[in-house]
Amino acid sequence: MRDAGISDPKDVHYVQTKTPLLTIESVRDAESRGKHVACEVHDSMGVSNGTTALGIAVALGEVSMPRAEQICKDLDLYSSVASCSSGVELTQAQIVLLGNKAGAGGRYRIGHAVMRDALDIDGIYDSIRNAGLTLPERPRSDDLKGRVVNCFMKCEADHRGTLRGRRQIMLDDSDVHHQPPCQGRRGRRGGRRSIGDPAVFVSVDAMHQGPQGGGPVIAIVDVGE
Repeated sequence: MRDAGISDPKDVHYVQTKTPLLTIESVRDAESRGKHVACEVHDSMGVSNGTTALGIAVALGEVSMPRAEQICKDLDLYSSVASCSSGVELTQAQIVLLGNKAGAGGRYRIGHAVMRDALDIDGIYDSIRNAGLTLPERPRSDDLKGRVVNCFMKCEADHRGTLRGRRQIMLDDSDVHHQPPCQGRRGRRGGRRSIGDPAVFVSVDAMHQGPQGGGPVIAIVDVGE
């Protein structure tokens, strides 16, 4: 925020992070020193993303400091602007923060909202409204008139295994992890259809990023001269 010249957390609309994951080597290194790690290698993505999202939420005043036992457990705690990713290719966190700076000028504005669940297309349009475009009550992609520059979405299969009272089977597939279909079918296609444009970025593993089963939606729009 200081680097961007933003003083009010309410002007922050998107925080993209990349954080490390556990690897076999790092686990062995810990064990060689008589230490243990918090989770298995494949579970470290959720832990890495989730703790980072909670850190963002605390920093921006969205939630108070959580207790250790709430991390990756109490999914009612979340950030509405965090999009956290992780990988084995780095050992330090990287942070990109986007917001609206008073007096900066220019024709682009950023806004955000949350999708309450996988079917909440209204959440996408709410982020566009929050960025500064006026839309009708029931908008369609034609109403955007090509003024959406990009949409960033975070999504996750609902860990309760339901969607608006219906059984959801993504988490029960023994052959395919839920992330690819969640990212591809639900996220990209749903977003593209909503805005009528392929300029959609979707990331999965949304632990503590938006409501359970939903996720943050960030829109950058062209408000004109």
